[in-house]
Amino acid sequence: MLGQLRLDYSSYSGIARPRKGASPLIGQVHFNFGEQAARLVFLAPESALSSNALVALLDHLSWESSNRGAFRLLAEIDEDHPTFESFRHAGFSVYTRQNVWKLSLPETSAANGNGHWRPLHSIDQHSLQTLYHAVVPPLVQSAEAIDKRPLHGYAYISEGELLAFVEAINGPLGIYLQPVVHPNLRNPEEFLTSLLRQLPVVMGRPVYLAVRDYQSWFNGTANAMNGQSSTRRVLFVKHLARQQRVAVTSSLLKVLEQHGTEPTAPLARSQNGEKKEK
Repeated sequence: MLGQLRLDYSSYSGIARPRKGASPLIGQVHFNFGEQAARLVFLAPESALSSNALVALLDHLSWESSNRGAFRLLAEIDEDHPTFESFRHAGFSVYTRQNVWKLSLPETSAANGNGHWRPLHSIDQHSLQTLYHAVVPPLVQSAEAIDKRPLHGYAYISEGELLAFVEAINGPLGIYLQPVVHPNLRNPEEFLTSLLRQLPVVMGRPVYLAVRDYQSWFNGTANAMNGQSSTRRVLFVKHLARQQRVAVTSSLLKVLEQHGTEPTAPLARSQNGEKKEK
């Protein structure tokens, strides 16, 4: 049996009961209006996740996400979590893996070479998209498409060129950083240290750095800075809309084919066979 808990339109909680007398399974999704992807927030309790009701609940949450306008539903679990196959059976597929590092603020400032950090501006959108499409694999782009929504974070500029940007998500329990960095970047430890000193960290909130598989070289940098790594995480996506190609005719070509060019003056044939205007 499926039920629901409505908190607000952006959040939806569903309840699944495997059988009469069994512990209910609860899941929640969150969707920000104007974005393309909803996110799975939690599944609970842990003891009920092995039941067959999990697949039904994931299908139900996917349906509700689609009703709210989401094109995709994203989820994240530990790589060795027992629910891995249940997500696969519910239509989810892996699009990347990552480690999340808990970092400490540097005690002293570090030299940052020729580059500097500054907040992201709207004028950075073109450079941001160029870097994003050059660094991030197409499979990840199709799942997250972060270049198609406003980002709040920081841009790293070196010699007038955007070499990296970081999306910064602030919350009461910490600051979550999602970087996209050009592989030509030098001195990654100085780069990361200078970024941490830009953050408005207050009341001792921790900083978390997400390092995706396609930028795995950043794991060594975080480790050298005495960061604490989480267990390896799997990122899932379920596409809720089917892509369909639609033929678009060229209206200009159609007009040219239907309407030929007519002479503006009458023509008369001369004695030698040439045409002359009257």
